[in-house]
Amino acid sequence: MAGVSLPVEKQMAHVADRLVDDFAGQVDDLEVRSLVDQEYSGYSQARVTQFVPVLVDRSVRQRLRRR
Repeated sequence: MAGVSLPVEKQMAHVADRLVDDFAGQVDDLEVRSLVDQEYSGYSQARVTQFVPVLVDRSVRQRLRRR
């Protein structure tokens, strides 16, 4: 269905899954998911959530690459 988006919590689960896959063997799965949760918590009260998954993905990815 075009125009129907997933709830932001479900989108965040997809972001976490993707990051876990992308950093497999480099960073522990639980650590990646914890970073996603931490980053998302800063946006949890956002009234507009359209870009939250992209912002969280970008931020966590940068943090993981700096290791």
